[in-house]
Order: sequence, then structure tokens, then C-alpha cells
Amino acid sequence: MKIAIIGSAIYDSMEYHLNESFNFNGYSSRIFDLPQGNSFSEVVDSKVFMDMVKDVDQYHPELVIVTYRFVHPDFVIRIKEMGYTIIHINPDPLTNFRAQQIFVEAYDLYFTKDPFIKRFMESNLKLNVKLYNEAFNQRVHIKPDVEKLEYEKEFDIDVMTYGSMYPYRSRILRILADHDIDITLFGYTNHPFYDPSLDQHHSGYYISGEGKAKILYGSKIVFNSFTYSEIESVNKRFFEANGSGAFQLSDYRPILKDLLPIDPELVSFKSTDEAVEKIRYYLDHPEERVAIAQKVYDHFIARYTYDHLTMHILKSI
Repeated sequence: MKIAIIGSAIYDSMEYHLNESFNFNGYSSRIFDLPQGNSFSEVVDSKVFMDMVKDVDQYHPELVIVTYRFVHPDFVIRIKEMGYTIIHINPDPLTNFRAQQIFVEAYDLYFTKDPFIKRFMESNLKLNVKLYNEAFNQRVHIKPDVEKLEYEKEFDIDVMTYGSMYPYRSRILRILADHDIDITLFGYTNHPFYDPSLDQHHSGYYISGEGKAKILYGSKIVFNSFTYSEIESVNKRFFEANGSGAFQLSDYRPILKDLLPIDPELVSFKSTDEAVEKIRYYLDHPEERVAIAQKVYDHFIARYTYDHLTMHILKSI
């Protein structure tokens, strides 16, 4: 089977890992990205994506997978007219639906990670939708083959998090810092409302791939605050951290009961006060957090790799 992926070719992106997994498992897959990886205007978008139609048609895939939320509806219409199966996989919460282009022309099948969005799309928009879970790539996010407590000594990180420092995340992290939690941050600080008081906690660099997995595993606690728009879902970081063998403390969502092999109350929080309390507890109980991390890792390596996700996609269509 030949598969065309319309999305970002950036290393460690979802599209990168889908492409790697399809090819690793014997399929022929290729990413088709925009020159600048972003949208411009409705008129320009239409021309850009209609030009991409020609490239996709020359590749002649049996399946077209779109992950971008701003793909012009004309692209979808033309791909369907040419007889190709086209599906959409949405890796982001509802705040990243852009101008809602994905609802204009119906894809053959949609995948969403949020049960709330699935219900809305099925019941209100009468679209063909399936749930999926995000994933990690065990060939990229490689758990170090070193005893965790020894590895933690090498990094000397109590609590870490990574990603773009959006205002909601910055504020939560500031609250942790104000409680004398020793936090280390990785990722982008280019948001216009980034809190510069966090500079003293920032490592100054971005992490990805195997290097990211090493830092996740070597940190005592990975702190994961979901955006408020993750209504009934979790983020990609949740799978990457657990798939790297890290001990993770995340926001609570009811779906954690389905994803984790342990009581989610052990590794989640419903307020920043509870987060502070649990951070302090697990810093004082290293053997307990290491045992939890190993149990969760074993569960995730058996269920939530990109190889599992790509097979789920193919079986669904």
C-alpha cells in the first residue's frame, strides 16, 4: 500500500512518526509538506493545495492521510474526485481547529482523540469518526537501558516539563516555583506573554527524539499540565513520557482510567495544591515512583506505540 501524509515533515512530529512506522512495517509512505508549513489566506491556500494535488496524484497513493487543520477544502474535493481515500487525523484539541476547514468538505473518515469532539462530530455534523490514542515511537523515544535511580543522579532534575510556554502553562509553573519546587524547563519561550520570571528555571534549549527520552527518563518527575481545551483527552507528551520510562504526574482526566494500568489518582492532580503535595511525596519516595514508572512503561510499550496506531488506522479503513 502507498500512503501520502499531508502534514509536517519536522523531526519528532506526529507525521514524522506515522511515516516512519508505515515504512518500517513494509508500506510505502511519504510526507507532503508545505514550503513554509503554515497557511496564508483562503485564496492563496486554495492555489497552494491545488498544486499539491498534482504532486500527490503523481505519487498515486491508495490512502491520503491529512493531519493539518488548515488544508483547503478544494484539496479534499479534488482528491476524492480522483478516487483516492482521504482521512483526517486530528492530533490537537478543539482550540486548534483554525477556520474549521476540516468540516467544510467531509473526509471519508476522521480520527479524533477526544470523545467529546467525536460525539459532536457524529451527532451534530453527521460525520464518520473514530477514536484513536496518540502514541510514542519506541525506535526514537528509546528508554535508556540503565537503572532509573542511577540515571537520575546524572541529570539531577527534580521536576521537568517541556513544550511551548503558553500563558496557562507559565502560570502553573510559576505557582510550582513559588512553592519552592525545583523545576527545569525545556522548549520555546517565544510566546508574546511568556513569563520572564521563569528564565531562571529554563534550560535554554529544545528537546526531541532520543535526547528527549533520555531527559524524561533521567528526571525524577515529569510534570504534565494539559491545556484547558483537552476536554476528555490527553496530550502527546503523556504518551512520550510514559513510553520513555519516566515517572509522570499529569492533570486528571477520566480517560486516564482507560489508559493506565494503575489507579490514575496515584499519578494525577486536580489542582496545583494537589500537584505540589504529590511532587513532594514522590520526591521523598523514590522507590515507589520508580516501580510505578516501570509498570506504566510495560503497559505502554505493549499498547501505545506508533506501530499500534498505524495498524489501528489501517484496520479502521
